[in-house]
Amino acid sequence: MHDPAGEVLSTLARPGMGTENAGPALRVLARMLRPRTVVEVGAGSSTLHLLLGLRDASTEAAEDRRIVRGEITADERASVLHPRSVLDEYAPKLLVVDDFSVPGTSAHRVREAACSLGLDGMLTFIERDFFDLADHELDAWGPLDLVWLDAGTQADDARFLASLWPRVTPGGTVVLHEPYLATTVETDSGQGSGRVACRVVPTPLLQELRRQAAVPAGGFDVLALGEPHKHRQTGLLLLRKHGREERDRGVPFHEELQALGETDSATAPRLGSAPARAAGDTTDVAGGILAVLADDTRRTVYSAVVLQADTTQRIAERLGMAPARCAKSLAALEQAGLVAREEKLWSTVNDVWRRAAPRRPRPRPQASIPSKQSKRRVFLEGLVPLFEPQRRYPEAEVNDVLREVHADVAALRRYLVEERLLMRAGGQYWRPAG
Repeated sequence: MHDPAGEVLSTLARPGMGTENAGPALRVLARMLRPRTVVEVGAGSSTLHLLLGLRDASTEAAEDRRIVRGEITADERASVLHPRSVLDEYAPKLLVVDDFSVPGTSAHRVREAACSLGLDGMLTFIERDFFDLADHELDAWGPLDLVWLDAGTQADDARFLASLWPRVTPGGTVVLHEPYLATTVETDSGQGSGRVACRVVPTPLLQELRRQAAVPAGGFDVLALGEPHKHRQTGLLLLRKHGREERDRGVPFHEELQALGETDSATAPRLGSAPARAAGDTTDVAGGILAVLADDTRRTVYSAVVLQADTTQRIAERLGMAPARCAKSLAALEQAGLVAREEKLWSTVNDVWRRAAPRRPRPRPQASIPSKQSKRRVFLEGLVPLFEPQRRYPEAEVNDVLREVHADVAALRRYLVEERLLMRAGGQYWRPAG
């Protein structure tokens, strides 16, 4: 069967660039996400895959609109569609930044290939070095729904992300190539350290992004897909910014299942080694506030809302700031729960500070230690919340905590260890997980 797109792609594909699997994956992503504004840094065969995906998404969106309008009968399809979203006109665009300075790529032939398939109407080439673009030029692109980064070094990728991530819309996705690299790693063979070459490990950027995502209220998800048959140009790294409605609701898993009527599945899966956070844990809220207010611009915008500037335009005028820049800060503040918008008016959410305040267990008043083992066990279990899970305490600090409960701290320590409510080794105590 004649496949014009396949023929054109074959003229652009270069095996050494390693996008033989990444390209088709980008086409699927474009169709799945239906992004309106897509940015690619570094042109090549992937440009054509993205354009084909946007073409597929446009065709599907047009058919979905006809279904929702009743022009086509497709009951099953209609049952899964979101009418308000589907009825919006869908006109995607792809902005490609490339200065054609890298020899040996197919970037210079991409525009001609897009024209041959009638896809050039969605394509805008920006023949510049990305780092020469000014903020107002990036702002002019509007909110970004999908970004594909496949140019430069790890340090370049970090700079790309620093510039583009604030412009990614909530729910938007950034895709990077090669989240793993082959390197020499140090191993312990049991007989001293050795060095083993060509181990494929996460890149420094992937390691850093995983750390950031793991922080409470990190605000994005990380997914690294490797290609185990390759040691370079391997895989994809997907970063998805959380949407505005994706904050942790603070309700235990089993309670939400019960509310959904799924009472037979009331146990939360434990996939990691870290203990699950208890309901009402304030760490997520406080972490989100600290992260968002670490930025000078966001602090200034938040102050304006506190002082009752209530629209994006009024806030921008008060601060002498571009409305687009102001809107980005407001979106971040809203994500952290510091401000809320109702009927286009912004206001502060004062309750967030109460939810962020740490709820520390109060020491029990002076009490006698029950002599009966069953009653003593109940008494000792009441002391366990005084210690943070998995934190190591020196004996002196344990004594300080227990002294608020009873003067005989040695007896309390001994009983807690005997009942395995605290563990002890090497002069340190800790509360066991679980």
